[in-house]
Amino acid sequence: MPAVLDPPRRKRSAPPELAPPHDHLTVVWDTTWPFYLQLDAKLEGSSSRVSYLKGRLDIMTLSIDHERIKGNLSHLIASHCLDEGVEFATQGSATLRIPRDRGKEPDDSFVFGELKKSRPDMVLEVVITSGSIDKLEFYAPFRIPEVWVWESSGLNVFILDGGRYRKAKKSKLLPKFDAALAGSLATCPSTSQAVREFRKGR
Repeated sequence: MPAVLDPPRRKRSAPPELAPPHDHLTVVWDTTWPFYLQLDAKLEGSSSRVSYLKGRLDIMTLSIDHERIKGNLSHLIASHCLDEGVEFATQGSATLRIPRDRGKEPDDSFVFGELKKSRPDMVLEVVITSGSIDKLEFYAPFRIPEVWVWESSGLNVFILDGGRYRKAKKSKLLPKFDAALAGSLATCPSTSQAVREFRKGR
């Protein structure tokens, strides 16, 4: 009786990379600028972001929550500009660098009015995990007029004043924008619902 051979087993393919449930931060100290550039290029297109500031390297793996909050806020900003007739354009996560000193991708960035600018008028950052590079310290040398930072406590607006950022009750660029309402809607599971509620509450 001939031997019965088992069919060859198929090799299991690696499961697709999924965004983690929470942001994950890895900090490396005393790194070099070339190493940062090399790692940033290697991780391009992944769910990880690399930031560099004076020898400190942050590797942040972004969660679904992080991306949803960023997306909701970006849509609320765009909705406000359209409703108020404010000319704007997004510059997205275009990397900002000062060679051998600092480099980072914002969560999102915007220009208003005159659109042909070499740097954004405002950057948006979402902070879920503590301990990352100080956002205000990082952006100050770029002379970006406003930095908006969302944390669990809400959306905070910081305005550049004499080389440093100070917290403000409202934006100078978008004075009619309700930051408190936008911050409360940032975690909404539906972006469409967030925009509807934002327009209703204005």
